[in-house]
Amino acid sequence: MSFPTNLEIPGVVTFASGNGGLSKVVIETPWSSAEIYLHGAHVTHFQKKGEAPLLFLSKASEFLSDKPIRGGVPVIFPWFGPREDLPAHGFARTVAWNLRETQLSENGVVRLLFALPPTEFFEVEYVVTVADTLTLELIVRNDSALDSVFETCLHTYFQISAIDAISITGLKNMAYLDKVKDVKALETAAAIQIDREVDRVYFNTTAAIEILDPGFKRTIRVEKSGSNSTVVWNPWIEKSQRMADFGDDEYLQMVCVESGNVAKNHITLPPGEIAVLKVVLSSEALA
Repeated sequence: MSFPTNLEIPGVVTFASGNGGLSKVVIETPWSSAEIYLHGAHVTHFQKKGEAPLLFLSKASEFLSDKPIRGGVPVIFPWFGPREDLPAHGFARTVAWNLRETQLSENGVVRLLFALPPTEFFEVEYVVTVADTLTLELIVRNDSALDSVFETCLHTYFQISAIDAISITGLKNMAYLDKVKDVKALETAAAIQIDREVDRVYFNTTAAIEILDPGFKRTIRVEKSGSNSTVVWNPWIEKSQRMADFGDDEYLQMVCVESGNVAKNHITLPPGEIAVLKVVLSSEALA
């Protein structure tokens, strides 16, 4: 896929052929670097200077035009999870998005606007802002004549030093669905630690979440708006071995903390209305 030459900003926003020959955008700012594939409008890399990458990307990801990329930030729309005879997690993560705009502000912040190819019912845009933070905004407009019901999620994979070293805060007293055990529960831990397969959907969560990582000496902060669900996921040993596009031992260096609106937190959007899911990812030295 070719890019309009007027969208390139020399030394800041450039275009390249990525893994599997898929087209990607490469961004350099005074604070950070990032990479975004047109396939799925998929942010695969964000790294502040002097730090480890913020996002995890599997070395086994297949980078095929009909499959999702494993890692980074998959865009989940218009449904979350499996659907009979339909692609899991919707179609947005496996189609090529259009890059409509690139902007460089006077202070060095880069903003990119992506658009999902037109559908009968929705207009979907995705704004990625790269600075010392990574800001992601998924904007859905209902172009139909009826209420639309859908789910959204930014399925963020974080790079961590070691799964047995980190803890996740901000979810105490939140009700969740444990998809591994298929039971509902209430989170009692102030700091969640992972020592087995975890697949939990926390409901009615709007507060910021933090990942404390002593190995990398940093705290990752996930701030969000327009999101009522938080998903925490790590496949652990057996599931990792069953996944063709995920390394057997990669569960040790990643954790997903996902922001969205899924299951009973799905969105019902009237005709002509807009729903915005915004996530700001940042990191700072661990206190």
